[in-house]
Amino acid sequence: MSYRKAFKLMNMEPLDYVKKFALPVIVFGFVFSAIFYIMLPTLFVGNTRIIPALVPVLCIIFAAYYPMSILGGHAATINNNMHYYITQMGVISTADTPRIDIIRIISQNKAYKTLAEESRKIYNLVTVWNLSMSAACRFVAKLTPSIIYQDFLDRFAHGLESGEDIRSFLAAEQNVVMKQYEAMYNSAMYMIEVIKELFVSLVMALIFMASFALIMPVITGMDAVMLMGMVIAIFAMVDVAMLFFTKSKVPKDPIWIQSNIVTKEKTRLYRSIPISLLLCLLMAVAVIFVDKFPTPIDIAIVVTPLVYTGRVARKMEKDIRRKDENFPSFIRSLGSSAGARGGMIDDALKALKSHDFGPLTGDVNELYKRLTTRINKFRAWELFAANTGSNLIDRFSKMFIEATNLGGKPDVIGDMIANNFLRIVTLRKKRSQSASSLVGVLYGLTAGIAFTLNISLGVVELMQEMFTSSMQSSGSGVDAGIGMILHTDVGSMGTLSLLVLLIIAVHALISALMIRVVDGGHPLVGATDFVIMMWIGGGSAVLTEKGIASLLGVT
Repeated sequence: MSYRKAFKLMNMEPLDYVKKFALPVIVFGFVFSAIFYIMLPTLFVGNTRIIPALVPVLCIIFAAYYPMSILGGHAATINNNMHYYITQMGVISTADTPRIDIIRIISQNKAYKTLAEESRKIYNLVTVWNLSMSAACRFVAKLTPSIIYQDFLDRFAHGLESGEDIRSFLAAEQNVVMKQYEAMYNSAMYMIEVIKELFVSLVMALIFMASFALIMPVITGMDAVMLMGMVIAIFAMVDVAMLFFTKSKVPKDPIWIQSNIVTKEKTRLYRSIPISLLLCLLMAVAVIFVDKFPTPIDIAIVVTPLVYTGRVARKMEKDIRRKDENFPSFIRSLGSSAGARGGMIDDALKALKSHDFGPLTGDVNELYKRLTTRINKFRAWELFAANTGSNLIDRFSKMFIEATNLGGKPDVIGDMIANNFLRIVTLRKKRSQSASSLVGVLYGLTAGIAFTLNISLGVVELMQEMFTSSMQSSGSGVDAGIGMILHTDVGSMGTLSLLVLLIIAVHALISALMIRVVDGGHPLVGATDFVIMMWIGGGSAVLTEKGIASLLGVT
């Protein structure tokens, strides 16, 4: 990727970018830094005076990197839709659709986003500027940010110039593009493993920093609450940064449908949210009036009703995955049956009613009922996809009905869609395995945070009691000297314990969301993971506190 492509994508000349964006950002950095040095000269002392000076450096880096980030975002959008793109082109070509019409149909599909814009450029170059199709493809290939799409357009242009049959070319390209997509997907899965190790290392460093922040007030006399507040902020920033970094690296392949159609299942999920929150409120009231457990357990009890929403969402997601696994056999059977009946989709569906497609059977029967009304077959397929709840089924079923409506061969279309669909489902299983291994790591980290920080709290409390009693028993000598060196008043241990619990809660929330980002599932499924991690953190905190009290004799 190059800056030339980035500026073309932004519709901006390099000099205009410097004047209108880069220069103001850099000037802001220098002004911001100068304000700190002039207005707040005592805020940063010693080596910390370099911190404001880093702001202009960060602004310069941001101004230099921003065009490339825009380019990278567009490239990722294209790469994440290429498998849909090539499949739709392939199925449309079976209807002997003219090449320019294939490009036009693709360019009108808003789901492709950047890919639709790139296709629109090709269509306009051919229809408005009278370029040949091959020349238009080569022109767009030079400017597109995606290497995968660039290679495809170059091959497409060569095939057009050599007179290759477009149906044969696009049929062969199914395997080529899908292999490239699989390579990209597997590379992202490897990146998840790297992110996992990086996240563990960062959290271990943050645990050490938090433990140090608990002990430092004993040595320096600093405000322990202020230090822990800074630790919580750093913990949250690092966790959020890792969440967004992970989101930028994983494939954009959502499991749930992106349609706005509200189905019965969605309604049930949305209704579960206020129910869970109401139960959490009732639990909080019960805990306040019947306080028989330690505070960490009380907090875990209060958030436990969120499991209801998590369970509802998890069950729906499990059903969607099962329907995805059964869809390839359904669409292949439908295509073959319709092909044998001269393209009659309704008759083919009627014949398939007796077949068992697992969780998809009920949706297939409902689809047949809607099609027999002969009101709007496109709307019938749209409702079919919405009821399955699957993003994959929604995208591929639209391709099937559109291509067959254009006069394509149902058996060829069904087979092509089924093959590509099955390959994506296989990739998703690998992704699910990566998410499963991440779950164990994050659960363990939550227990580690609670264990380590509560040990530090126990040590601080022990030191506080030892030196307080030592100073009371002897006002002079060695004990008094130690009392002058070590500060015994580090603040309320109860407040520090609550701050440790806040660290655990923040980490548990971000970790639950990270699992869902890696998995590609609905964020509400993470409610169960959040509750489990709160119980792990709370249980570890209580056990550690009891163990430290027994071992060190802390009251």
